[in-house]
Order: sequence, then structure tokens, then C-alpha cells
Amino acid sequence: MTEQLANIDQKLFEILETVSDPEIPVLSIMEMGVVRFAELKNGIVEVEITPTYSGCPAMDVIGDDIKAAFRLKGYEAKVELILSPAWTTDW
Repeated sequence: MTEQLANIDQKLFEILETVSDPEIPVLSIMEMGVVRFAELKNGIVEVEITPTYSGCPAMDVIGDDIKAAFRLKGYEAKVELILSPAWTTDW
């Protein structure tokens, strides 16, 4: 498991994997490496995402799609945008 994936609760991984990148729909946000952190805390899923480039217009859509995916599974989700360190293709 990569260090990046170590920060994502495995129970939540499958749900996040269903969220497609709106600009490249054949890839999930997990495959793109934009999810930095995901954990269930006090009944709320906390997710941190990083854009693939500064100013990426898809981040609002991705955040909404993450919340919708968790809502379908009975969870409330909070999504936070993290800019540093910057996204890398290594993720």
C-alpha cells in the first residue's frame, strides 16, 4: 500500500472508488490520486482532496459527487480542499 493510500480508511475506499473524475470519466478520483485522506469521525466522513493542478474547475463537482456518493450509503461527508503539498503523478 502506498503512503497516500495509508491515509484512507479501507471501509471508505470502495465508496470513493465509485466517484468518477468529471473531466476523465473513465477514471475514478482514487485512480487520479486526488483523495489525500478519508476517515469516519463521529459519524461524519471527513475527506481531503487535492486538485491535479492549481485552479482546477472540477474540484467543486468532485466535492459534490463525494458527498452524494456517501449520502447514498447513509453517511454525511465533509470535503476539504488541500493545496499543499501539490498533487503529483506519483499519487
